[in-house]
Amino acid sequence: MSLPFSLTYYDPPEHLRRHLTVLFHWSTEVPVVKDRHSGALGQLNIFPLGKGEMAFENYTQKVEAKANLTSGCSYAPKFTMYGPWHSIGATLTPLGWASLTRVPASDHVDRYFPAAELLGEDIDAFADNLSRDYNAGVLPQDQACFMLGDWIAERLQSVPAQHELLIERTIGWLGGALNPDLEQLFDLLPYSRRQAERLVERYFGFPPAAVARKYRAVRAAALLSQEDLTDQEEAAIADAFYDQPHMVKEIARYCGYTPSRLGGEGQTIMTTLMQMKNFDRLQAFRARTGE
Repeated sequence: MSLPFSLTYYDPPEHLRRHLTVLFHWSTEVPVVKDRHSGALGQLNIFPLGKGEMAFENYTQKVEAKANLTSGCSYAPKFTMYGPWHSIGATLTPLGWASLTRVPASDHVDRYFPAAELLGEDIDAFADNLSRDYNAGVLPQDQACFMLGDWIAERLQSVPAQHELLIERTIGWLGGALNPDLEQLFDLLPYSRRQAERLVERYFGFPPAAVARKYRAVRAAALLSQEDLTDQEEAAIADAFYDQPHMVKEIARYCGYTPSRLGGEGQTIMTTLMQMKNFDRLQAFRARTGE
């Protein structure tokens, strides 16, 4: 039986599209929700309703704060949320994470934690006020999402121009193929190999090879979840992995499920979240920066 839920994406304002891929509203009224979180990109979430926990390999994180952050995950951790559960959220590009938090993404991989740890007491006050008005029915979901975007915009700081160029070119490299050539990335970046690896890890959470591995799995799962997958796309996915068992293993690691076309059952929430929207817009970062 399908889980009854609502998920609506909103385009960020133009001035935020290098920092956010989407703003979104999620809601369900069921008492318990269990699924997995792919953690492909960083997120800032505000929960007007709902509490729960995120189960990582070595610990379980209680999700009790109104505002929470993640910079991404190296696998798909399990979560349990107790409803009704509503979320107002923003998905951050690597530039967005760096500009908002001003800390390396790599320092917070495989964590889901109160946003106040990095953003201070302001985010708690904002989340409390937004949640109060949202729950009182005087703040519509779209306005709540754009208010979150405005809050983020007021706190963004600049990133060194050369580092911003590194982010752009790494995104372009990731989007160029499902299984991009690592040497091509190093040719694109104005740094030594060691410096490039260190900076990619700082902004993307992982060294280049690990970033490519994660995005290959997540993008392949997103494509395989589409009903209108073309023969060309299917062939490109097959070419990106050693064989089908390797593909299944990688998708299961990073997405927590096996797409139905591979003989498994995609979970309702995850299948919806695996839409290509976030990845298409991340790739569009290059066009917006004028590279």
